[in-house]
Amino acid sequence: MLTLKIKGKEKDVKFDYATFFRANKLFSTKNPENGASNNDGAGNIWVSLVTGDDTAIFNAISALLSTAKEEEILAVIDEYDGDIASDLIEELKESSFFKNAAQRWMKFTKMFVEGKKTETDDEKMELKVMKNTLEEVEKSLS
Repeated sequence: MLTLKIKGKEKDVKFDYATFFRANKLFSTKNPENGASNNDGAGNIWVSLVTGDDTAIFNAISALLSTAKEEEILAVIDEYDGDIASDLIEELKESSFFKNAAQRWMKFTKMFVEGKKTETDDEKMELKVMKNTLEEVEKSLS
């Protein structure tokens, strides 16, 4: 469990099913063909945190604190005593919901990477970045 200080009070939080559901609702990508949710928000938070994405901490805290406003989330992050990114990652690893989401992300990304044909330098660079991201996510799951 992770303890966050919000509005002067400590609150214990964890990446439970409610947080998983909120993450998917708030941070999922959309299917470009029909606009439906891909339900990958939880996996996106995992990937973002382990790859050091600048927005990952804010997004993770947003999912954990369902009623917090933007200013409150920023204050929680600013006032946190410790390495919040590392602590969030450790807490994520305790959640079977988020771990399964990350594994699902890996499965689909691997299928995409294996079938990807590259012709241009940009496509080759994109594929290299995706492979590096896959390696980082795989390490985080072991």
